[in-house]
Amino acid sequence: MRIIAIGDSITEGFPYTKKESWLTNITQEFQGEVINKGVNGDLTQNIYNRFGRDVLALNPTHVIILGGTNDAYAKYPLERVSLHFTAMVKMSQEQGIIPILGLPIPSLVLNEELFLRQYRNWLIDYTQQRDLPRIDFYTPFQKHLDLGEQSKLYVDEVHPSLEGYKLMGRTAVNNLGSILRRALIPARIDF
Repeated sequence: MRIIAIGDSITEGFPYTKKESWLTNITQEFQGEVINKGVNGDLTQNIYNRFGRDVLALNPTHVIILGGTNDAYAKYPLERVSLHFTAMVKMSQEQGIIPILGLPIPSLVLNEELFLRQYRNWLIDYTQQRDLPRIDFYTPFQKHLDLGEQSKLYVDEVHPSLEGYKLMGRTAVNNLGSILRRALIPARIDF
């Protein structure tokens, strides 16, 4: 198994190193190779532009696609952002790679969160309609925010703290466990 995670600074592990990213938890829990292809500052357009080089050329079994935070900062409309996600999913499936879409964590900046909410709602609908796996990074963060624990989870209004990255890592491991088990169960065939 080879998993590539592609995305922006929140995949990369900013403001820390890739070793502190949420992907470290996956590396510790699952056999196989885990490759971090997060790039600080990337929009979904940038992620899409390097998808061939950073994902397809490396022939993974799975790709986790997590992005949208910088698009929300730039106030890009959903119509533009959704095209990038659908194109990356299509390219993955054409190469036999299982795409897993990540729901972005909350932004503490209200204007950005309004855009992220649109992206998340679309990602939920899209994955449900196409029976695609997803990792919900949003809900665990929101539960902690509802308890007033933002200072524990963030180093600024957007990027996770070390504790925030650990929460993302635990979330990814829990979600991936069920995704991988689901892939191993043969589909029921009705005659």
